[in-house]
Amino acid sequence: MDLYQMVAVHSRPWSDREILFFGSVILGCVLILLAAVGMHKITKTQALGTLMILVYMIIIFGSTVFTRGVSFRQCELTVFWSWKEALVGRDREMITEILLNCVMLMPVGILLPMTVGHRVHPAVALLTGAILSGTIEVSQLIFARGLFEWDDIIHNSLGCMLACVVANSIFKLFQRGRRHLFGRRCSDLR
Repeated sequence: MDLYQMVAVHSRPWSDREILFFGSVILGCVLILLAAVGMHKITKTQALGTLMILVYMIIIFGSTVFTRGVSFRQCELTVFWSWKEALVGRDREMITEILLNCVMLMPVGILLPMTVGHRVHPAVALLTGAILSGTIEVSQLIFARGLFEWDDIIHNSLGCMLACVVANSIFKLFQRGRRHLFGRRCSDLR
């Protein structure tokens, strides 16, 4: 099953009620972020990063929980069961699923340094990924909208952390570049 088929099979179109609810959540957050920027509590970049994470997580929750059909509660509590299936059973679809789970929260990891305005410790990114992924998995279990599994939480969290490490490196280079650029301008003024 390719990525398009996975999304098409698991997701239905959003209802008017869901669009209204999530649109209201986004609008409320935009107003709060604008107020925080206006009071100089956060920068515009931090507000944009926060808004981007919010919109992305709404899309993720929509596709993994809210738009899936109701089935029955399922859980797989064996840690790394998916790796056993992938490696022992040579299941290419399982390898694809593992990789997609690693990629799923990478945008959040990339946006974390932007959102807080400085580099983020990898453990914080790992914990952030675990909390977000755990919330998705528990929601799937409670609402009977998918398979609760520890492997998804592990893969999502690792993806979030790895992306944050990359973003931290880029953030560090950007900071050095700004200091070098401003340092040169200041020395030209002397």
